[in-house]
Amino acid sequence: MARIPSFLTTRHWSILPSEHKNIIAKQFPTMDSIFHVDAEIISKSIQSEIFSYSIDNRHFFIKRYYRSLSFASWFGFSRFRIETKNQLWFNQMGLSSAPVVAFGEERFLFKTLRGVLITEAIPNTVDLADIAKNQPEKFRNKYWVNSLSKQLADILRLFHSHRFCHNDLHWRNILIQENPQSSVVQAYLIDCPFGRRVIWPFLNYKKLKDLANIDKLAPQHLSRTQRLRFFLAYRNITTLGAADKNVIKNILQHKANRIKRKARENKKK
Repeated sequence: MARIPSFLTTRHWSILPSEHKNIIAKQFPTMDSIFHVDAEIISKSIQSEIFSYSIDNRHFFIKRYYRSLSFASWFGFSRFRIETKNQLWFNQMGLSSAPVVAFGEERFLFKTLRGVLITEAIPNTVDLADIAKNQPEKFRNKYWVNSLSKQLADILRLFHSHRFCHNDLHWRNILIQENPQSSVVQAYLIDCPFGRRVIWPFLNYKKLKDLANIDKLAPQHLSRTQRLRFFLAYRNITTLGAADKNVIKNILQHKANRIKRKARENKKK
């Protein structure tokens, strides 16, 4: 898409009230100023890139959306807008997630052209997939597993009670923070550009997808009892009923179907 003249676009830049408001306003008075920052890119996709940034020993993560590609973005549903809305909702609901510091958007009519999302960095965190790969011994700590499992079950139950489905709830999108002095473990959610509220008749399938995604790596690191304990906590029950057993069966079937689909795709390549 050709560059749209600036006089046809609108820009919005919001710095949220926080202890960081003054330093962010001074460093980044406009959204455009962020696109002039030359930084080491941590992660990059066809629409966005992420880098870390420090101001006065305070650390932030900045995500720059330099384009929006989906057809839905013409109707106000760009990936940037969805991710920003979800992250703000997480903060509003008091969920453990990166606090939003600032966000801005450049758009033409209802289409997002560019966007910026700044979140406060959460110190001493590692994503759960990285822990599974490099520190698998942690899963032998029953206290660690039970605490983490309960937190994630509570978060997912809250999501689904509001008809909200994450749609990408893989271990790489769960940050784990540990306090060496107290052995306290805390889970944080990051990166949710696909989450949204879902209506019937799609809600049950999307709930199933969330449960299957979070259970994807679990068989490699958790016992059946630990996985069952997570499901019971998610359902807020102590024993399984017939409907619960059917849900578990569908989760396992969903995972099996996904594995077969991936195998077919790889075979075609």
